[in-house]
Amino acid sequence: MLSKEKKGKSIWRPLLAAPALFFLAPVSIGLYLTHPFPAKTLKTPKEYGLEFEEIEFFSRKDQVKLSGWWIPAASNQSKKTVITAHGYMNERAMEGIEGLQLAKVLAEHGYNVLMFDFRNAGKSKGRTTGIGYFERHDLYSAIDYAIQEKNQEKIALLGWSMGAAAALIAGCEHPAVSAIIADSPFSELGPFLKENLSHWTKLPKRPFTSIIYHSMRILLKIDPTEVSPIEHVRNTKGKSFFLIHSKTDEAIPYAESEKIVQTISSDNHKELWLTKDCQHINSYLLNKKEYTHRVLRFLENHLKLG
Repeated sequence: MLSKEKKGKSIWRPLLAAPALFFLAPVSIGLYLTHPFPAKTLKTPKEYGLEFEEIEFFSRKDQVKLSGWWIPAASNQSKKTVITAHGYMNERAMEGIEGLQLAKVLAEHGYNVLMFDFRNAGKSKGRTTGIGYFERHDLYSAIDYAIQEKNQEKIALLGWSMGAAAALIAGCEHPAVSAIIADSPFSELGPFLKENLSHWTKLPKRPFTSIIYHSMRILLKIDPTEVSPIEHVRNTKGKSFFLIHSKTDEAIPYAESEKIVQTISSDNHKELWLTKDCQHINSYLLNKKEYTHRVLRFLENHLKLG
C-alpha cells in the first residue's frame, strides 16, 4: 500500500508533465520543420543524356556552400539561362515531378540550365531551412554565379512552392532577371503559415498553430512577414511573370497565386495558368505537353537578347 507522500507524487507528476508535453510537442515540430533531414539527390543529368558540370558557390547571406549542376544548352553558345529553384524538403533534380526531364527540354531549346540545392538540401551545406527567407539569398547568389562565372546575359527563374516564392523575391530584386515562372507559390509567408500550417503538421489549428509558428520564428531568428513575394511584385517594373497553380492544391491554395497576379502592376507582363486535378506542384507531371509548350512560349517571348 502506497504512503500518502508517494500517492501525492504519483498524482502530481502526470498533472505537471501534461503542460510541458502540450508545449514540447509543437515546439519539437517547429524544430523539425526548420531543420528537416536533407533530401538526397539520386538522379543526375547524365541519366537523361545531358552534359553537365558540378558547380559550387556561396550564399550571399552567410557564405553557406551550395552545390549544383550547370547544364549547357545544346547549342553550347547560349547567353540565356534558366535557373531552377526546388521546393521545401526537396532537392535540385525535383525527382518527384521529373524536373530533369523539363531541364532536358529547356537545354534542347537553347537555354542553359542551372539547377542547385538550397541550403540543408541535397549536397549543399547548412542545417536550417528558412522557407524562403534564407533561400532567396541562395538563389540570388546562383544568379550572380551564372552572370559572373558563365558570362550569361539573360536570366529566367523557374521555381516550385518555396522555390517559387524565393524566385519571385530574388527575381524582383536582381536586375539581370527578366522572366520569372512561379509554380504554386505562397503570397506572404507569415499569413500563409498562420492559416495553413495545420496542413503540414496534421495538428488542429487551435491552439497548436500559434505555438508552432512562434517557435519557428524564434528558431530561425527571422520575422516571417519579411518573406513576402506579393510586396516584391507590387513594387517591380519591367519584368515578366508566369504563375502556375492547381485549383485542387491542398498544400498552398491557388488563391495565393491569384493574389500575386492581381498585385503585379501593368508595368509588367503577367500570366496565370490554373490547372485542374493536380496535387501540389504536380502540374508538370500530369500536363507535360501543355506545361512545356506554355513555358517555352513564355521564355521565347520574354527572355530575348538585345
